[in-house]
Amino acid sequence: MTVAETGEFGLIARITSRLGTGPGVLVGPGDDAALIAAEDGRVLASTDVLVEGRHFRRDWAGPREIGRRAAAANLADIAAMGGYPTSLLVALCCPPDLEVEWVEHLADGLVAEAELAGAVVVGGDLSASPVLTIAATALGDLRGAKPVLRSGARPGDLVAMVGRLGYASAGLTILSRGFRSPKLLVDAYRHPQVPYAAGPEANRLGATAMLDVSDGLLGDLG
Repeated sequence: MTVAETGEFGLIARITSRLGTGPGVLVGPGDDAALIAAEDGRVLASTDVLVEGRHFRRDWAGPREIGRRAAAANLADIAAMGGYPTSLLVALCCPPDLEVEWVEHLADGLVAEAELAGAVVVGGDLSASPVLTIAATALGDLRGAKPVLRSGARPGDLVAMVGRLGYASAGLTILSRGFRSPKLLVDAYRHPQVPYAAGPEANRLGATAMLDVSDGLLGDLG
């Protein structure tokens, strides 16, 4: 069954039935807006867009993997500010002939990655589009701590990194050239492994600057 055959409201019902909830969600999907508790009165927010053909391809990764990548791209930015991800909003623009089952698995991936980060998918939007596009916005809480900004960096600072640098980028290059191995690198692109706990922990230990490395270490360091 396709998205066009199911209709907008039918597809929304299928997606929302797969979403969970959390203690910080005061009003979840189904109303005009979600209501999220802000523990210390400040909210971290980050948004990112994934466009098919530019950021992903359906023959490179399955819908669940693509959903996880879309969620991780936003949730990682919250952790990079020293915060704790709390919720995720997702807007999906999809071709009318897209299979509903594909969208359901995409939603499963979004939910799974949000759960890993300690967050909940609380709503979003749907629209028809000739190009499959996923736009997500992550919200987060500092729990009374200060935000860790990029601007805190100073000459002479010690630079430390968490995770495997360049693996996902190498995996993308491999797939774009028509190969499927080395599997270690391809899996790094398909299955993001974000160290969400590292951001708040580095904040607690006194990190003066942080960022999520998305454009390469040298590029992001400026």
